[in-house]
Amino acid sequence: MRSLSGAALLGMALALLFLGLAGLRWELISLLIPMAMLLYLSFLLNRPPIMDLRFSRALESERLQEGEAVEVTLTIENRGEPLDYVEFMDQVPEGAVVVEGRERFPLVLPEGATTTLRYRLRFDRRGSYEFGDLQARWRDPLMVSSREQVLPYRSRVLVLPKVQDLRRCGLRPSHLRAQSGNVPSTSLGPGMEFYCLREYQPGDSFKRINWKASARRDDVQVNDMRSERSGDVVILVDARTRLRDPEARHRVVDRQVDAAASIASYYLKERDRVGLLVLGETMEVVPLGFGRRQFYRVVDRLLATRPGELRSTQSINVALGRYFPSSSMVVAISPLEDKRIIGSLMELGGRGHEVFVLSMDTFPLEAPERQGTIGGELARRMQKVRREDLVSELGRYCRVVDWDPEVPLYKYLREGRASPTHSG
Repeated sequence: MRSLSGAALLGMALALLFLGLAGLRWELISLLIPMAMLLYLSFLLNRPPIMDLRFSRALESERLQEGEAVEVTLTIENRGEPLDYVEFMDQVPEGAVVVEGRERFPLVLPEGATTTLRYRLRFDRRGSYEFGDLQARWRDPLMVSSREQVLPYRSRVLVLPKVQDLRRCGLRPSHLRAQSGNVPSTSLGPGMEFYCLREYQPGDSFKRINWKASARRDDVQVNDMRSERSGDVVILVDARTRLRDPEARHRVVDRQVDAAASIASYYLKERDRVGLLVLGETMEVVPLGFGRRQFYRVVDRLLATRPGELRSTQSINVALGRYFPSSSMVVAISPLEDKRIIGSLMELGGRGHEVFVLSMDTFPLEAPERQGTIGGELARRMQKVRREDLVSELGRYCRVVDWDPEVPLYKYLREGRASPTHSG
């Protein structure tokens, strides 16, 4: 295979030959002699070797969080002829940043040699990233001829949204299932929270005997505990917005996805069942489930979330009625930019769902250059009044909080129930 310099040299030789024959200029034709000698000696002294390479790529971790780095290890084995100069180029995913080392490596590989190469990549945005093939290119010292080999090997990295610590979250579903969990219930049974003392009855476990109280009362006393149950939580992500700036639209969705992933992680650790409903380009549903596998199902769907257009929301209630029980608690993450989503959330509250709404004001992202101007200030006031009316109207059916993504999420979730109508 000819390199660019070799092709240019050959093209120049053909041009001189054509001009010399057309104008009968033998001095031009004589210039072909050194060019021909150069090409001949280059091929004679630096014959392209037979390339037979083997390659593997190992990743330090296949699951990361936004902003984390991963070490990539390349192992290359030469089963062909010796390579006096070969350059390896790894196809890193678009959006990855090389923070240590580099993805291009010039090497000398003797026959049968094995070498190991390392570099580090950082991923600043959520998503699924796939590595491409490794390309090996040999060139002679005169850069006249070259030979390439493509080494196919696919690798995938899953970059998860940032998961915040919500251990101080006090938002718990009030409708509990019979299955055990971490939410204290009003019924007695196995649990960690003390309820009362009572006299021992035949059949009680000896482990429940309170020996100190029994000694004081001169009678066998048994501890009664409040049982701990689990509930159902549905996370509703409204990724539709009126913002025109593509970067601002993606920024809003990224923050909503981060919040949804943190909420899902918390409730799954609390042994509750968690489901997901995403309104974006299309409506996506993840049915209720629990455990680590359910977390990855939810995250996989969240990673595919893209900003969508404002469309009808009638299908929200249909999907909730079909896939999720009416006793489930709904945590909605929405900018509340459309009255139709307000009506849908009101209907959910009226049908018996507990509803908690995290609402981010997207107006500051819409036209930052207008901030500080008279027109921008007037538009801001009008938007504030309109938003307060919507929040006040929705607040009669569920609990709504103005959400600032710069504030830790647990501060919004550490109080009370989702809906005032279900606080008892």
